[in-house]
Amino acid sequence: MSQVIHFNLMCRVFHKVNFRKVMVGLALMLFTICTQAQTESSKQTQWPQWLGKELQPTANSHWKAEVANESVLYAPAKALPKVLVIVSRKATSYDIALKTLLSEFSRALPQAQWVVKKLPATPNEISSMLQRFEGDVSLVYTLGSRATVEVRKVYKGGKLPVISVNAKDPVQLGLIDQYSGSGDNFAFTSLNLPAEVVLNFIQRFKPTLKSIGILYANTNRSAYLTQFLPLQKVAQQAGIKIVPIAVDENEAELKLDVAMPRAIKTLKQGDPQLAHSVLWLTGSSSLLSRVDEINQHSQQLALISAVPDVVNETEHSALMSFGVSFVNNAHQAAIYGLKVIKGEIEVGQLPVGVISPPDIAISFQQAKRIRQQVPFVLMEMASDVYGVNGTVIRLNGKPVKEQK
Repeated sequence: MSQVIHFNLMCRVFHKVNFRKVMVGLALMLFTICTQAQTESSKQTQWPQWLGKELQPTANSHWKAEVANESVLYAPAKALPKVLVIVSRKATSYDIALKTLLSEFSRALPQAQWVVKKLPATPNEISSMLQRFEGDVSLVYTLGSRATVEVRKVYKGGKLPVISVNAKDPVQLGLIDQYSGSGDNFAFTSLNLPAEVVLNFIQRFKPTLKSIGILYANTNRSAYLTQFLPLQKVAQQAGIKIVPIAVDENEAELKLDVAMPRAIKTLKQGDPQLAHSVLWLTGSSSLLSRVDEINQHSQQLALISAVPDVVNETEHSALMSFGVSFVNNAHQAAIYGLKVIKGEIEVGQLPVGVISPPDIAISFQQAKRIRQQVPFVLMEMASDVYGVNGTVIRLNGKPVKEQK
C-alpha cells in the first residue's frame, strides 16, 4: 500500500516538473519569436541605403512609405475619400445632379468612392445611419430639398460635413438665417433665384405684364415657401396680380385639368385677351414632367419655368426659363465638396451657392406655336437656344458648331 502511495507521489512530482519545463520552454520560444519579429521589423523599417533619405515621407506628407524586400511602397497616408449621397426618392432631376457630381469628381478626385443611400423613414433612423458612417466617409451630399431638410433637423452640429444639392433656398426654408454661411457642419447650394430677379426677367419678356399664374404642387412645401410666396410678395408690391394654381391629383378640385381652366378664367377677368399675362412654373418635380399637359391647358399663354431643364428641343417644352439648371447647381456643389475634402475651407464658411447670372433657355418652337415674340436682348443672354424646328442653336452658352 505504501509503495502505491509513493508511486503516485512520484508521478505528481514528475508531472509538475515537466509542466514547469514546458511552460518555461514556451515562454522562451515566444520571446525568441518576438525578438526575431522585432529585429525583422526593424530591418524592414530601416530606410534603404540605395535611396535618398530626402525621399522618406515626413509626418505631414501626403505619402507613407513601407520598406520591405529591397523595395519601397508609397501609398497615400490617408484613406481614400468616400462620399455619402442621401436621396429621398427617384427623380430625373436627382439623376442629373448625381451624374454631374460623379463626372466632376472623376476629373478632380478620381480615387473617391461613392455610397448612395435612400433617406430613412424616421429621424432616429437618419441619425443612426449618419452616426454609422462617421469615421468611414469624408463628406455627405443631401440630394433634394426633402433630404436636406430632414438631415438638417437631426444632424446640425454633427461630425461629418454636409452639402446640399438640387435643393431650394435654405434661408427661405428656415434652415439657416443668412446667406453668408451656416457656421456649422452644413453648406448649401440653391436652385432658387431671388424673386426680384425673376420678376425683372419676366417683365423684360413682357413689359406690359399685369398678371402671373403660378403653378406649384400643393404637396411641395419647398416650392411653395421658396418660389411661390417670394414671387407673390414682390409682384403684388409692383401692382401685378398673382393667381395661384395649386395642383394635387389626389384632390378632385386640384387636379391639373380642373385647376388650370379655373385659373385661366380668373386671369381673363383682368386680361380678357391674355395679352398681358404669363404662366410661371415652379420647380415642383411632379409638375416638371407634365409640361405637355400644362401647354394643352394654357390657351396660348407663355409658359416660363424656374427650371431651365424643361426647355428643350421637343414639342413638350416650356417656352422659356430663368433659373438655375440642375447641372450647374450640381457643378457648384461639386466644387464646394472638393474644397472641403481637400481641406481648403471649413464647410460652415461657405456661402449659399446661388448661380449668377441665371441660366436662360428659350424654345423658338414654342414661341412659334403660341405666336409669341421673344425680345432680342433675352436671346443674346440665353445659354440654351432651340430653333423653330427644335434644332439646337446654342448650348451652354456656345453655338453648337463651336462645340463640335
